[in-house]
Amino acid sequence: MTSVRAKHLVPNSFTLANITFGFLAIVSAAEGHFERAVFCLFGAAVCDLLDGRAARLLQATSKFGMELDSLSDLVSFGVAPAVLLYLCSLRSLGPIGAVIGVGYTLAGALRLARYNLGSTPLGEVTFEGLPIPVAAGYVMSFVMIRNHSTPWLLGVGTVVLSVAMVSKLKIPKFRKGGLPIALMLIGIALFTVFLKAPSAWTWHLWNGWNVVLLFANYGMLRRQGLLVSRSERAQLRRVA
Repeated sequence: MTSVRAKHLVPNSFTLANITFGFLAIVSAAEGHFERAVFCLFGAAVCDLLDGRAARLLQATSKFGMELDSLSDLVSFGVAPAVLLYLCSLRSLGPIGAVIGVGYTLAGALRLARYNLGSTPLGEVTFEGLPIPVAAGYVMSFVMIRNHSTPWLLGVGTVVLSVAMVSKLKIPKFRKGGLPIALMLIGIALFTVFLKAPSAWTWHLWNGWNVVLLFANYGMLRRQGLLVSRSERAQLRRVA
């Protein structure tokens, strides 16, 4: 029993570090250090990636760990990014900016709740709806390019992210049966390059790669027979 508890400490420690980085991001944003807040959120994202990998590697998955992970994600990728973007840009829109920020947080909470309900056969190989850490990554990018955009444009982008989180959009999962993990690592590398040298060029390079992955995921699901077109669904209904 002691060894089992000990191995659970590793992934749970990453999860707690995730929450810590999320809190520090909020503090940094409140103090006006917006770029520092972005890097705190990036640290939270790295911890979020590592806790799941560590849990599977050590065979230390647990219900407690899953619940803790969801709570940490809501703090670091739901609340913290919304507060950050609001303070650095959206508050110039007045109440509308606050509504956009709250809407993002609520959409993230709904996305996490839906994920926690359980997995379907399709859910084993792909995410349904934009994962909240990915949405937070885009909010981070909005903060980094805020001086090259407008609050209204960033607000529209945030609304799109909110809708995407509660949609049925198929996002690569990078696990067994899904796209190779090497493709995810390329995306992380491109995002890191963007954070180090934020510009329109590096942003479009990173975002372009994400679009490529999205289309590749839909192609893979189609080849595996996991996607059914509207015409095929209509035909199946007629047969039934």
